[in-house]
Amino acid sequence: MPRIDPIRTKRLVIREFQASDHEALLAFVRDPDQIKHMLLSLDTEAQLDGFLSMVKEGACAEPRLQWHFAVEDAATSRFVGLCALMVEADSPSSAEIGYLYLRSAWGKGYATEAAAAVLELGFRRLGFHRIWGKCHTQNPASAKVMEKLGMTHEGTLREHVWLRNHFRSSHIYGMLKGEYKAMVR
Repeated sequence: MPRIDPIRTKRLVIREFQASDHEALLAFVRDPDQIKHMLLSLDTEAQLDGFLSMVKEGACAEPRLQWHFAVEDAATSRFVGLCALMVEADSPSSAEIGYLYLRSAWGKGYATEAAAAVLELGFRRLGFHRIWGKCHTQNPASAKVMEKLGMTHEGTLREHVWLRNHFRSSHIYGMLKGEYKAMVR
């Protein structure tokens, strides 16, 4: 699938990553506490470069299985975070949604606004049957985003993965295409 044209919401522009986003993403490297609950590691500039390489390769892959988007404030063009859809290799009708925002963007509703637009892309344009997400049990703000989107809490994976200095437990949320259609009528 070709690159996705920028998606515009009331306050945001959600667009494909560009090489010029490297500088904005350095904010995560400089303040790693912003991603302490995330499985993604951006502790060094080398990890950041690896992430951007993965994003670039994923955008060109056939079939395309990953959509990683930079999220900007529409009024200022300032980078505020990222949002993604990642297809499960063994289940092409299902995708995981993920998001990550700069501390300065927390509590402003950007995550919910961007994720709603990405859900619409996933269900309406890309045709997924199920979109799901996971968040650290110690990250209630992320769980709240998925609840606001209308996703259903499907359960908790207990201590399923090692994250930096502890075993992480994750809440799992999901939404089916029929539930999405009923919600947006």
